[in-house]
Amino acid sequence: MKWRRLNGMHLDLPIKEEVERTIKEETEKGFRLKVCIGTDSRVKAGSIEFATVIVFLREHRGGFMFISNFNQKGRMTVKERMINEVAKSV
Repeated sequence: MKWRRLNGMHLDLPIKEEVERTIKEETEKGFRLKVCIGTDSRVKAGSIEFATVIVFLREHRGGFMFISNFNQKGRMTVKERMINEVAKSV
């Protein structure tokens, strides 16, 4: 999966290292962080588009996110899509 910031800048490090670096950097600046991870999907022109985000919320100071998009050809039931969303988030 290719990860980027919301502004389109691609992340150079693997996502695990980037998240660890970000948490360390933000806590050293004195911010209290809440990290949320989630995936959503939608059916679009014969394929399914998945988007996974890692959101960093600074207490009373806004936030930012990393995002990864992935397209999958074919059809799925809603139940299959939901299971895939959970799997991608985990």
